[in-house]
Amino acid sequence: MAIFNGTDLILKCSPSSGGAATKLMHSQNVSLSANVDTIDITNKDSLGNRTLLGGTKSFSLSADGLMDFEAVAGDTDVQELFTQMLDRTAVTFVFGLASAAGYTVTGSGFITSLEISGGTEDAPTYSCSIEGSGALTVS
Repeated sequence: MAIFNGTDLILKCSPSSGGAATKLMHSQNVSLSANVDTIDITNKDSLGNRTLLGGTKSFSLSADGLMDFEAVAGDTDVQELFTQMLDRTAVTFVFGLASAAGYTVTGSGFITSLEISGGTEDAPTYSCSIEGSGALTVS
């Protein structure tokens, strides 16, 4: 099993105008969470053991990074994320290794939160959350 540097793990989002997904600007942390709900089917024949069925699958993504109020060529900027959130437009995303031959997870979802913050004598930051819609594709 190969171990890699977490810096190589990125999140790319598609622009509202269409086209290829590009990486989020100045991102520092990205994460993907996938879940499966369970359905309890325990009955009197279960001999006191809990029995489950797999239920609805869901996923969410989050990212944060350093805020830049000027667009960076080739990157998805925070203004683009705001546009898609306020227009309630689904984003297509690619989560995975930065190298073209790397592991990727693709899907679609809606930006459900977006925050920009800046403390005294601190670098301004942004964070966003995406709730998945539909299926994930792993390659």
